[in-house]
Amino acid sequence: MRALKRVEGINVVPLIDVVLVLLAIVLTISTFVASGAIKLDLPKAASALQTPPQKIEIAINENGSLFWNGKAMMQKELVAQISRLNRDTSISILGDKKAFFNDFIFILDQLKLQKIEKISIVTKRES
Repeated sequence: MRALKRVEGINVVPLIDVVLVLLAIVLTISTFVASGAIKLDLPKAASALQTPPQKIEIAINENGSLFWNGKAMMQKELVAQISRLNRDTSISILGDKKAFFNDFIFILDQLKLQKIEKISIVTKRES
């Protein structure tokens, strides 16, 4: 009988292939995430936590424009959208740090009128 040749090391070529594919996937996904449709400069907070994205995001940019999941809306349209929500809906509010406080209060007021209490305010972690 013939003895098989013993391999003295680990073949790392398949591992390198897998790592390169994962790197390509991560870089591709990060470019999609980085190209957000709404330019917001979120305020910073030391207590900011990484939270999973909510189903519904309401954003206010520095010009006071309102956005519902990335779609620009007027105040009346936003009120109509909020009125269709049920009490258990989770809402994330993203407000530019230069946005008017009055616009932020308008959104909170509309949510409270619908008795929606699962509201999160999105900030950046202070470094």
